[in-house]
Amino acid sequence: MVWGMNMPSGFGEFWPEGFFEGEVGNVSAWGERLKAYYLEQTPEKQKALLDYIDNGLDNGSHSYPYYVSQKFINEPGTSPGGGLPPLSPIKDHEPPRSFDILRGGRSLGSLIELNDRMLAVDEPLRAIIERLEPGVHRFFPIEIKLRIGNPYPASYSSLAIRQYVDSFSPENSFDDAYRNDGDSHFFNENSKKGIVGLGLLKDAFGQAHLWRERRMSSRPIFFSDELQAEIANAGLRIPRHYRAREI
Repeated sequence: MVWGMNMPSGFGEFWPEGFFEGEVGNVSAWGERLKAYYLEQTPEKQKALLDYIDNGLDNGSHSYPYYVSQKFINEPGTSPGGGLPPLSPIKDHEPPRSFDILRGGRSLGSLIELNDRMLAVDEPLRAIIERLEPGVHRFFPIEIKLRIGNPYPASYSSLAIRQYVDSFSPENSFDDAYRNDGDSHFFNENSKKGIVGLGLLKDAFGQAHLWRERRMSSRPIFFSDELQAEIANAGLRIPRHYRAREI
């Protein structure tokens, strides 16, 4: 059995509103820190961080924060577009160190989405994932801060899912559950029917417990029956999720 999830589209317990590492001029201080780090490097080290062709309209210091953010939500080695090179592994200085909540945050789920579609999990959920799939996914400690500056009373880590498979089968899915984006990729509907109508091939996802589909542009999250059961048994709160069609 396979389960699927679309992250919420509005702010709340699974998507707090805020900025990475605080706010600087209505932008995240994380992005500004990455820009400064890039500019401090020699040209050779800048090229190692982001090897791109300067088209005269942009420069590496502006592209680098976006490039880093894409590492957390896309498969390593794939291109994030915009003429940028394939995504390299996440380096030690690149993960955001904190997330400062502007509004809400009194009660957060065990799986939450932050800015730039980055995921974060609390320690109980991280422990379950690492036990079921040791060494597969990447986690980086991130301090969640409340609006008044106090730390949120639970430990979180940003999560970079590192399992991408090709199990989505358009031929075995309901027509109203997805649409073609015109480039051999697909968007699923951001609703219950956008999950329950999807057909996924068991032979393709195999023994995976947590993954994303390569051909799904909107990046829903899929997980095994065993992972879902562990989450439920532990009483952890995650966004609404539904059974997809296992083929």
